[in-house]
Amino acid sequence: VNMNNKEFNLEIVKEILHDVAEKNRFFVSEAHLQTEFIIRAAKLHPDFKYYPELVPGNVPDGYFKKYGNKGTHFDLFVKTKTQKVLVEFKYITNKYDENVDDVHFEVKSHMALNIRRYDCWKDIERIEMFSKSSQSVVDYGYFVLITNVPALWNKPGTDTYDAEFHIEAGLHKACKRDWRDGISGGTIKGRDKPIEIVNDYEFAYESFYKSKQKHGEFKFLVVEIN
Repeated sequence: VNMNNKEFNLEIVKEILHDVAEKNRFFVSEAHLQTEFIIRAAKLHPDFKYYPELVPGNVPDGYFKKYGNKGTHFDLFVKTKTQKVLVEFKYITNKYDENVDDVHFEVKSHMALNIRRYDCWKDIERIEMFSKSSQSVVDYGYFVLITNVPALWNKPGTDTYDAEFHIEAGLHKACKRDWRDGISGGTIKGRDKPIEIVNDYEFAYESFYKSKQKHGEFKFLVVEIN
């Protein structure tokens, strides 16, 4: 698909996220975020079809070799008039709570950042595998992250075990990403395989919501994957 001819394009994804932030900026879980995104997307763009937790048809052989038969479903499958699109979500948070419209929202802490970063790159790799495969019906996809953890969008130190999985703002080149020697096998159990990224990406975080409370600044990242 030509990058300029996408029916479910980057501007639409950002439009939906800004609408979500305006209508309901707090999510108690990643599933809550997914639900709100689909509700707002369906209202803004009712001509598209939205299928949560779907396994797209014709799974690439390389996918089974790497991941086996498990984990082939994606958070959201969008069908436009002529295109099929994948969307994966991540919601990585520091503990935060606030009262909104007399409702108390509490966001839990998900702070094992090394494995969270790995999972972000894994989502990107999975969409790449589907969108580049001639077997797959998928044309392109998006990775969406919402977070109130500055350590994710700021550049951390380079001497960490997960240095190759960092997701700070800026350019990330195509390469094979792996853990540094010395990390505990227990820490990376189930996440020990290298991640192979075939495209270069420029990560640009944008403001999602900001309050004066501790951990009250939320940003979002959308990665367009062709």
